[in-house]
This record gives sequence, C-alpha cells and structure tokens, in this order.
Amino acid sequence: MLPSLIQPCSSGTLLLLLMSNLFLWEKVSSVPINASEAVLSDLKDLFDNATVLSGEMAKLGVSMRKEFFMNSFSSDKFNKIILDLHKSTEKITQAFNSCHTVPINVPETVEDVRKTSFEDFLKMVLHTLLAWKEPLKHLVTELSALPECPYRILSKAKAIEAKNKDLLEYIIRIISIVNPAIKENEDYPTWSDLDSLKAADKETQFFALYMFSFCLRLDLETIDFLVNFLKCLLLYDDVCYSEF
Repeated sequence: MLPSLIQPCSSGTLLLLLMSNLFLWEKVSSVPINASEAVLSDLKDLFDNATVLSGEMAKLGVSMRKEFFMNSFSSDKFNKIILDLHKSTEKITQAFNSCHTVPINVPETVEDVRKTSFEDFLKMVLHTLLAWKEPLKHLVTELSALPECPYRILSKAKAIEAKNKDLLEYIIRIISIVNPAIKENEDYPTWSDLDSLKAADKETQFFALYMFSFCLRLDLETIDFLVNFLKCLLLYDDVCYSEF
C-alpha cells in the first residue's frame, strides 16, 4: 500500500492483494438470513443501486486526486509532498497510518477473510461511509472558501459527498433486512484533521488535502470492491470464486 501514497492514481498494493485473495477463498459465510424470494429480490435491487453508486464514487475519488496533481492550483505543492515523502520510509508509513479509517480492519490475509462474516463486511462498509460523512462536508466547505480552487476539483468533492450520503442510505436499508440489530450509531472512526484543512499556512493545508485525497481514494476503492463482492455472494455464492 505504501507505493500508492506517493503516486497520484495507482491502486494500493494491499488492496490489490485483498482483491486477489478474496476470490481464492474455498468457502465463505453467505447471507445470514433465511430469505424469501421477495426479500432476495429487494436486496438485489438495493445492491444494484449500491454498486452503481460505489463505482461512481471510486472513479470520482481517482479523478479528483488526479486533478489535484495536474491542476496548477495544487500540482506544485502535491509534487513537493511526494519528493519529501520519498526521503524517508518512516515518513511514508506515518503518513499512511494517519488515515482516520485505519482502525476499520479490512482483512488482508486469506485466514482473516475466512473468519469474516457477511455481516462484518457490511459493518466495514457502513462504518467507512459514516467515517467520511463529516469530513466530506468539511472538504466541500473549505474548498468552496478558496477563491483559487478550480471547479473541476470542487465539483468532484461535492459529487462524492452527495453519493456518499446516498450509498449510506442504501447500506442502512440492506442492513435493516439482513440484521436490524446493527445500528447506524455504532462506533466508527472520527476524523480530527479539520484544523489542518482550515490552516492559514498553505503548506499545512495542502498536506492535509494531499492526505485527505489519498485516504479517500483508497477507501472508496475498498468500498466499491466490498459492495460488489457482497452482491456477488448474495446472488451467486460460490460461483463468485469460480469466475476468477
């Protein structure tokens, strides 16, 4: 995952490892409900909409980060950050570990994956979406307050914020069917970097934007994969693995 911290748009290596490992499972827990055809049909419709949203969000996350690297508004500052991070592996590690969603433990090994239930994967998606709800609102506010911020960046931030809310609604509806005991107000990681994002010092502010766009892009890719994988398990169970 570390290489992706210093590149504008490549997928994290741990995420790629997760994706390849997931489809090599021999067995995984399926939907933890005895669902009627009507319920399964409702879930399919919800997942159909959820996968469209998660895919759009993942593309927007990559596109916004690319824009930060290419637009004169931020390109010099972002490339300077890359050069600084290159100087120390420790700096890279510390920067990555500063992502506020790190405590959401997405399984990275086959053994961990086998121990993860359908419900737990749903919780990961729920908690990640909740963890980004307030930060995205603040991102839009702070970018809007910067006169020099280009529309191409601001519009993508606004779109991601709106789609995050929409996807959260779909996931909550899915959870209400699968397991109503899972509550929206469960603990999830909180973001604490608002002061840096609002900083008058441009170096501090743009480093916050750099890390925000990195962590967001990675999480949106993870969410997209998990939502699609959950849909596959719901509809096809073991067929999901034989197709890869």
